[in-house]
Formats: sequence, C-alpha cells, structure tokens
Amino acid sequence: MNKVRKIFSSQHSFFITTPAIIWQSLFLWVPLLFLFVASFLHIQEHGARFTLTHYLHIFNWEHIIVVMRSLGLAFFNASVCLIIAYPVAYFLACNLKRGKNIALFFLTLPFWINFLVHVYSWFFLLEHNGLINRLLMQLGVIKQPLHLMNSLAAVMIVMFHGYLPFMILPLYTILQKLDKRLIEASLDLGATRSYTFFNLVLPLSYSGALSGFFLVFVLTFGEFVIPSLLGGGKTLFVGTLISEYFLAIRNTAQGAAFTFLSAGMLIMALFGSYLLLTRLIKGKK
Repeated sequence: MNKVRKIFSSQHSFFITTPAIIWQSLFLWVPLLFLFVASFLHIQEHGARFTLTHYLHIFNWEHIIVVMRSLGLAFFNASVCLIIAYPVAYFLACNLKRGKNIALFFLTLPFWINFLVHVYSWFFLLEHNGLINRLLMQLGVIKQPLHLMNSLAAVMIVMFHGYLPFMILPLYTILQKLDKRLIEASLDLGATRSYTFFNLVLPLSYSGALSGFFLVFVLTFGEFVIPSLLGGGKTLFVGTLISEYFLAIRNTAQGAAFTFLSAGMLIMALFGSYLLLTRLIKGKK
C-alpha cells in the first residue's frame, strides 16, 4: 500500500491527466485510425482489400483547387483577425484599467452561445430585406438592396466574426504577462512609442500572435457550416466537400482519403508559414 502511495505521489500529474488521455484516445485517435484504414479499403462482395485507388482518384486538379481555395480563405481570415485583434488585445492588456473584467466577460460571451446560433443570426443581417440593407437604404448609401447572402463575402464576414475571439484571447494572455517596466524603460531612454512597439512589444508578443494565427487558420480551413449556410453551396471548400463525401454521396473511403490529403497539405502550409514568420521575426531582431 505504501508503494502504491509513493508511486501515486511521484506520478501525481500523470494520473490526473489519465482521464483526458483516455478520452482523447477514444474519441480522436481511435476514430482517426479507423478513418485512415478506411481510406485504403476497397470493399467488394467477396471481402475487402487494401488499395491506393481512392487517393489516386482524388489526386487531381479539382480537389487540389478546393484545398488551395480553403488555404487562401484561411490565410486571409487569420490575417484580418490578427490585424484587428492585436490593437484590441493590446488595449485590454496594457491600457484598460477600469472595467477590464466586464470587457473580458463580453469577450468570452460568444463562447457561451451555440455556434449555429451565431451563424443563423447573420441571416437577419445579410438577407435581401435584412438590417444592413435597410440601414444603408435609409441612409441613402444605396438605392437597391445588395446581394449579400449566398456569396463569398458573407462567408468571409461571418468567419471573421466567429473566429475573432480565438485570436484576441491568446494575444491578450501573452500581452498581459508582458513586463510593463520594459516599456517604461524604453520610453525613458528616449525611444519613441512606435520604435518601442515594433522592437520590444511586437517581438515579445510573437508567440501569442503565432498561436492565435494558427488556431484561426486551422479552424477556418476545416469550416463547413458557414460556407454551407451562408455561401449557398456555390463554392466548394474542404469542409463542405468532406461533408458531401460522407453525408450526401456516402462514399466513406474517398471522403477519408480526401480528409487525409487535405490534412497533409494543411500541415505543410502551417509548417511553411511557421518557417516564414520565424525568419521574418529573427530578421527584424
């Protein structure tokens, strides 16, 4: 009994994380393993055999264009979110003194609401007789309602709205830990605010910006609800095409093959972006 207690006390952190490891294994890694095996299976009347046919079938320009389109949309959304989120996070972490808890409450409030509710709420704003068109017409900006629904612009707007908090929170976390005395020392030694920001604050907050950028990038890349509902299904993205393979066409093998093909291209894109951003930051230093 004493040996068990010693083992438990010495490996206390491991035993605490064991339920999370089991949960992740059962509901993430095991399904991914089955999906990976299914991408190589060709089921026939007499049984199943391993084959590369499904990968060869989807490895064409049509599928590659869908992946590249999703990568472009993900990069655009992550970049816009980073540009807008950085000053917001900086203001919350460094300038806001009173009401910071209230501001953080409103920042985390979207996480309390179902994501589908977020998406459907934009129908009332973007539709033909929606709030945006009526407001613009009353202000005299436009004479005819704009065609906002079922368009790429609607997809970009809603993705920006949905994933902006995922960019602000990592930036706020890293900026909150920033030693304010370094900024004061830089200003006291004669550095301008712009020089201090670009040569001190920005490099020190690089890890938070990188985490937020990749988080929004990955979430946008695999999104299928927003393009399906607000894009009208006119333009195929990775998430919508995967859902078509699994839910509409009922071709599990090709859907699994395309899933791992797109995942491989996503990993290469993330790795390339990481190397590029790291070299740019080190070059500035």
